[in-house]
Amino acid sequence: MKNLDRLDAATILGARLWIVTIGQTISGGSGENNKVSDSVLPELPESYANPGDWLLMGKIRTAKPQTDYKQADVEGVDDTGAYKVSEMKLAQKRKIQFTTNDITPEAMQMTFGLTSAIVEGEEQAVFASGNDSLEVWACYELTDAYRAQTGIARILVRGTLSLQNPLEAKSDPAQADYELSVKPNALAMFVAGVAA
Repeated sequence: MKNLDRLDAATILGARLWIVTIGQTISGGSGENNKVSDSVLPELPESYANPGDWLLMGKIRTAKPQTDYKQADVEGVDDTGAYKVSEMKLAQKRKIQFTTNDITPEAMQMTFGLTSAIVEGEEQAVFASGNDSLEVWACYELTDAYRAQTGIARILVRGTLSLQNPLEAKSDPAQADYELSVKPNALAMFVAGVAA
């Protein structure tokens, strides 16, 4: 972690998150390398003001990684000759859940089951999609929101983005609750100390 002393590491964690969708055209790419895929990515975003090909998912209110585990008992004879049972915890699924009050076109696309990205003025059938999710790469940055401009880490993951619940119209600020189901990929990475 960048610039944090182990004896003074109390912090308020902040998060920033961008996505690129699989199949999205990359500026400056050519041939087979002009579309985002499992093995082709654009340059990572530099900031809110300079995201490049990445789409900002709004100001992130809350974000947390979540792992679903399977518990298994392992039984066997130990050095004393007696049977012992130990517990094994196996990670099965990994997710990143995040919430924002900024409603992006992607949230509207998933809420209303649209089959393609929203383009202003263009019509498309509502509730026509059989799968209200998007295949994406996500760039997830942790910041120390207590010490402004201090980056803690950058995480790059491949996953399936969906809404935990459709958007709701009510007399409160709108809120989008996203879930990114992480898929294993050799390009996924964690880098500590990236400047915010």
